[in-house]
Amino acid sequence: MITAGFDPARSLDCGDCGHLYDPAAGDPARGVPPGTAFARLPAGWRCPGCGAAPHRFAGPAVSADPARERVVALIEAYRHVAATDMKGLPVCNSALSVEAVEFHPYGDAMLGALITPWTLNVVLLPNDPARYESLNDGDKVSEVMPSATYGFTIARLGALGAIAAIPAVSDMTVLRDRNDAVAAAVAALKTVLTPRPPEPPAAPEPEPASAPAAERSGGVSRRSLFRGRRA
Repeated sequence: MITAGFDPARSLDCGDCGHLYDPAAGDPARGVPPGTAFARLPAGWRCPGCGAAPHRFAGPAVSADPARERVVALIEAYRHVAATDMKGLPVCNSALSVEAVEFHPYGDAMLGALITPWTLNVVLLPNDPARYESLNDGDKVSEVMPSATYGFTIARLGALGAIAAIPAVSDMTVLRDRNDAVAAAVAALKTVLTPRPPEPPAAPEPEPASAPAAERSGGVSRRSLFRGRRA
């Protein structure tokens, strides 16, 4: 049996992929019944998210950082969708699992990329669950990012509130493995966060050409002498 110096009721998250192990829920899919403390997991148990060994669960999932807690909750919400609504569908890439990539503070939200077996999104996760409370699933909202103004799609996730997402890859079957997916996620974030180059300055309008000296008389252009006097 695995031993660990954690409170038996404490939920822990994987240091590699963020997967949450909740003792109250256990891991029935791998023969671990609800109510199993982390220290009582079978010796062969591995992280359901990425296959990491138990020692990679290095700390409590509940941290002093509420924003980090919301990212963990986001991962868990999509893992639930992966295990229920999306399970076995042909649009899913079986080589991939739900994973959060490079989430970091961005204004009053967390910004990052979310890999799932069926899509890869750039996600804006508000720190305040009420930020998009007036919007419904599928609604569009414009958000100004360094590279451009994007139309994000709203997705409501129960107690987590709503997130705003831009689909970066919609056909995940084109990706070979996790490395491909992570590379695509990093590239998508770079695209969104790289400031667009400033507009080049407008070319100055050319000054009107002066009349040739041979056409001047006493500082007055000959062309202007009879202007308006023609019959």
